[in-house]
Amino acid sequence: MKAVEIFMIRKSFARNSSEKIKQEAEDLVNEKHYQGYRLISVDFDIADNAGYIYAFITMKRPNTY
Repeated sequence: MKAVEIFMIRKSFARNSSEKIKQEAEDLVNEKHYQGYRLISVDFDIADNAGYIYAFITMKRPNTY
């Protein structure tokens, strides 16, 4: 069983996309927190050539050491 799980959110780069992906990341973190996950890190990245903005969320699974 893996102790750490990484979630990825991808959005097309458009007007207000940074706000939308930030809100989705926050919602995912809150949802997983209530399931017992613990947040390790959140990283946002922009792929200029592909036109996407990404959020990578690393969380520790419940009941793992």
